[in-house]
Amino acid sequence: MQKPIIFVIPGAYHRPFHYRKIVDPLRAQGYEVICLDHVVCGDDVDPEATFFDDAANIQEKLIPLLDEGRKAIIVSHSYGSLPTTAVVEGQTMAERSGRGLKGGIVGVINIAGFTFPVRNKNIMGEDNDIPLSPFQLIKDGIVYLEEGGKPLIFTDLSPEQMDIEWNTMFKKQSLKSFHTFPRYIESEYRCSKTYILCEKDETVPPPFQEQMAGSGGFDIVRLESGHSPHLSVPEDVVAVVTKVAETSG
Repeated sequence: MQKPIIFVIPGAYHRPFHYRKIVDPLRAQGYEVICLDHVVCGDDVDPEATFFDDAANIQEKLIPLLDEGRKAIIVSHSYGSLPTTAVVEGQTMAERSGRGLKGGIVGVINIAGFTFPVRNKNIMGEDNDIPLSPFQLIKDGIVYLEEGGKPLIFTDLSPEQMDIEWNTMFKKQSLKSFHTFPRYIESEYRCSKTYILCEKDETVPPPFQEQMAGSGGFDIVRLESGHSPHLSVPEDVVAVVTKVAETSG
């Protein structure tokens, strides 16, 4: 039986490089793995870009594969859960088969990400913009990533490893990518849903992760890691992904 495709959707400011420790082992097991740079990040990022632009960029690669009859697992990290809402909308196996289409998304894995209780509202179910982290500086519609974020994003890495990961991150992302709300939410996903809760996370507090996972109807897997388990305990993340891939759809 053909293995599902794995789409890895990075966190804010992250690049495919940061997921190499899970991507390479998955490819070694015979999985096709796709991970793209975000449209909303970069040196010349458009301040008007939203997570819907990231989702459209991902779907440009994903939809033709689904149309061939392929199954897919979405693995999102942190901010990546936002574009995931738009990627998943209408593209699960259940939804596509209802339209007479082949293939579809059979599982979503959310790593320390966000879930939204109500369509077109923030993560608290309200209309206002949620404040960003203290290590993010806003100027002219761009959110700049500042040095203070390094030990919080990469909590359980060595100083040397932190520097390697930090130096390869984007440092600019559009404000609208954070302050646009989903039109389709996690509780509506018609596929397998797994939340990787990072119990040492200093960026997204673990109790809040647990609350969000519950509101989205996710099965919870707890890892003893900071905000970047794909770097600190990649073998554990790979184990979760392969289990979902083997049991979904």
